[in-house]
Amino acid sequence: MKRIFLRDVTSEIVTISGGDANHLARSLRARRGDKITAVDGAGNCAVMELIDFDKETIKARRVSKVQKISGEKKIILADCLPKQNRFDNIIEKATELGVDKIEPLISDRTIARPGGARTQTKLERWRRIAKEAAEQCARDTIPAIEEICTLDEWLKKISPLDEDTLLLFCWEMEKETTAREVLSVNREKNIVVLIGPEGGFSEREVDAIKSVGGVSVTLGKRILKTDTAAVSVLAMINYERS
Repeated sequence: MKRIFLRDVTSEIVTISGGDANHLARSLRARRGDKITAVDGAGNCAVMELIDFDKETIKARRVSKVQKISGEKKIILADCLPKQNRFDNIIEKATELGVDKIEPLISDRTIARPGGARTQTKLERWRRIAKEAAEQCARDTIPAIEEICTLDEWLKKISPLDEDTLLLFCWEMEKETTAREVLSVNREKNIVVLIGPEGGFSEREVDAIKSVGGVSVTLGKRILKTDTAAVSVLAMINYERS
């Protein structure tokens, strides 16, 4: 059954317009009488029957009860912005791997520092990428893409960590504690993954992260690019929870 995200999955009759209507009609080649699974990105789900098409909109009738989809423990990815447009790829892969929230950060050694109108343009693009990736991989929710902030601001926001949350960060100077070891004994917790920029975290930042309860981990003997590191840790989390 075709699957699409809609803002409203609870009304008896829903009007689908804009990019969603275009996606249904052209990309998915939907027709009158087809049934689709509609999810609202917040965990609500219902079956809709497409009943009318015109040039710009599609009308659908809800033909099932609204179901609430139960969620697992949360996964949050906090990633210092990489150069160029590599964050686009991080968002796509993180969405496929089940992340619930993505926090774009600026740290001491971050090179990419969008500002002004560019910030809003990037956020809109990132949120569109997350929505499209969620539809492609048949997720029930769309990860939230938060506003860009500094690492210091973000650490203040999440502190203090509750007992049910693990904050781990990848650090090239960590030689003993592996991500796999930490995840294997914390799989039932909410997990926050913090990834640094191309130049790594500064000593000041490492101290600050540890002061709020962050656990430093190694991903092995090789130093990975920021997007590779993010995908590696998220894949490990999926493995441990499977």
